[in-house]
Amino acid sequence: MRTIDNPVAIVTGAAQGLGKAIAKRLVDEGCKVSITDKKSTVLDTAEEIGAESYLGNVGEAQHVRHVIDSVIRTYGKIDILINNAGEVFPTGPQDDWDRTAEMFDRVFASNTKGAYLFGRAAASSMMQNNFGHILNVSTDHVKPSPTSARHHGHGNMDLYNASKWALNGFTFDWAKSLAQYNIRVNNLCVGATDTEMLRKWSGSNPDPEWVKSWMKPEEVAEVVISLIEEGPDGRTGDSVGLYAGFDCVLPPAET
Repeated sequence: MRTIDNPVAIVTGAAQGLGKAIAKRLVDEGCKVSITDKKSTVLDTAEEIGAESYLGNVGEAQHVRHVIDSVIRTYGKIDILINNAGEVFPTGPQDDWDRTAEMFDRVFASNTKGAYLFGRAAASSMMQNNFGHILNVSTDHVKPSPTSARHHGHGNMDLYNASKWALNGFTFDWAKSLAQYNIRVNNLCVGATDTEMLRKWSGSNPDPEWVKSWMKPEEVAEVVISLIEEGPDGRTGDSVGLYAGFDCVLPPAET
């Protein structure tokens, strides 16, 4: 990676899908990559792409501390953190009351608390080295495409949407708080991408035309590399929108 000497990266939720594609692309760029996931297949993925693996839940502080401390002990630093881990379930105000608290805790632990814990833990190391890049993987529900500017999210996904909106608070605040340490923090507001999670959500017979519009994980991973390679003077506090049916390229920085 041209902008970082001996780059070291962590990617969460990287057993499959987008996280795996980003991790593989970072490995291809010469990064020392560590991946984590609560799926045991993270071990196989790490062996396949040439990364270190950690099995555990990003919402558990002990697991986060173990990953961060192990990476620093092995490589001496952390340059890049990709907070990709997340889950989606159909939830809404008509749900059974007995289910609501359990689902809140599960979705926010994966989608929000994990990013919070990893971000806080990695930032401490990045501040010591006066360099870093944190990327929070969000959704186009937060930043709709230009052709659907008035449509934020979808019904029956209230916990997913709320948990992803919460990443804005971390991203924008951290971008300001960490700027003096040359740490960039951005959101990746990514739309429909051909991953296991989306295929499970879409059911057994999704609209073929919609499926044709989906982005490939490898295309999104290439955008992530372009974003990182903007270097220390690159954008921070930005929400980068990528949308199904549009060119999957890094857009200009917001002004």
